[in-house]
Amino acid sequence: MPRYFLLKLLIFCGLWPSLTLLGAPQPPAAQNNLQPAVQIRAIVHFFQGANFQQEGELNQALDEYREAVRLDNQFAEAYNNLGAVYFEKADYGRATEAYEAALDLQADFAAAHSNLGILYSVQAHRMNVAQFYRRAISHLERAIELDPNLAEAYNSLGIVYNRQGEYHRSSEFFMKAKQVRPSYVDAYNNLGFTLSRLGQFGRAISELQEALRVDSDFAPAQHNLGMANLLQGNSLSAQSELKKTIANNPNFIPSYVELAALYLRDGSTGEALNIAQQAVQIDPGSARAQNILGLCHLELGDQASALAALEEAVRLDDNFPECHSNLGALLARQGDSGRALREFDRATELNAQLSDPYKFRGDIFFRLADHTRAVENYTRYLEVLPDAPDAARIRSLIELLRSLEEPSEPSEN
Repeated sequence: MPRYFLLKLLIFCGLWPSLTLLGAPQPPAAQNNLQPAVQIRAIVHFFQGANFQQEGELNQALDEYREAVRLDNQFAEAYNNLGAVYFEKADYGRATEAYEAALDLQADFAAAHSNLGILYSVQAHRMNVAQFYRRAISHLERAIELDPNLAEAYNSLGIVYNRQGEYHRSSEFFMKAKQVRPSYVDAYNNLGFTLSRLGQFGRAISELQEALRVDSDFAPAQHNLGMANLLQGNSLSAQSELKKTIANNPNFIPSYVELAALYLRDGSTGEALNIAQQAVQIDPGSARAQNILGLCHLELGDQASALAALEEAVRLDDNFPECHSNLGALLARQGDSGRALREFDRATELNAQLSDPYKFRGDIFFRLADHTRAVENYTRYLEVLPDAPDAARIRSLIELLRSLEEPSEPSEN
């Protein structure tokens, strides 16, 4: 099977957001007319919710925070933490409502501004909505204005600018987050990730190692250390770090995915399939795990299993451009041009800089004798990836198709 199905994964787990939670409420507002006994009960539920949240018992935490705001609907801190639980459960609509309720009660609530900014940055990344980035920046800047020592807000601003490709500016915010909180593992990890994007691998590895000195079990930093080694061409070190991540954090799916991808690149397809199957078994709802499983089946020639896995991946995450491209490539291979084109259209709608869909679309239009659209897509492919390994062949094909479209000179009698 052609290797063009194996798109570049390189799943860095940088850009690690962290919410600002309140471990203790502020003193009751003067205008709060609740009876002291009711207010105390609300605070007790708040503390119980915070304990459950810290232990990862999110449903119990939700129940406690809901009861706290039912008893005291002026309890801004409880609304903030309630929003954080909804965020962790990926219920972004309810999280937004909770954060906005906190800000309605307390407009200068820095933690709620920071958390709402984080939420908008995640939504902007998932949905590719520029307006959400602007909202994220507005809330995060306001949070810093209110509390210049709020490390989470600096970290999240770094995430926003990173996702917009402003890596140097992004790194400044991560460094500021480290400054205000020297033990902030997220900031070390995110700075290491960003420096890797800038090609500064020595500094990147140093930051990631520092993250692991702060927290030796922090899976994203261990994973990113492996990816930095991979980008430097050290496949064996990358493999070792990814295996170490899995050993220390058996539920950390990105390391399974990248380890499987490494095995695929090395031709160890059976091992790759085994790792991918483990990932899906651990988290059947992971689109990335389903995607790599589909790629493994493709490499083994099992198109039926590959199709099932890739269709499941896009069902789980319709905003996953690489998977839409992979599914389109398989459908094109099977002769289903209509569905393939729809998948490629979705892939480029989500990420216009993804090169493969343009080439595959060009191939489809070439077979359909639609030379104009074939040329358009091949040209776009070379614009996105001018150093493509098949660039010379594609340029020759473009010239040929253009010549076929040129009107021929009338012959003389």
